[in-house]
Amino acid sequence: MSELDEDNSLHELPLEFLQNIANSGGWCDGQAIIPDGDDYKCWCSCGNWAIRAGSTEEGLRAARVHTGSIPA
Repeated sequence: MSELDEDNSLHELPLEFLQNIANSGGWCDGQAIIPDGDDYKCWCSCGNWAIRAGSTEEGLRAARVHTGSIPA
């Protein structure tokens, strides 16, 4: 495994990932899209973004716009 693979958050245990997000100091280190009834709750570890989305795709797109990964 290369150094880049070891730094990938997808290789962390869930508890390690959540601890890193909790210690991020308000940065956009993690977003969540969680089913809630007929739609999805979406929020960011920064604490400044929380929405409801009609689908996971809609939530993921909104999260990417929020973090600046894609244009609005």
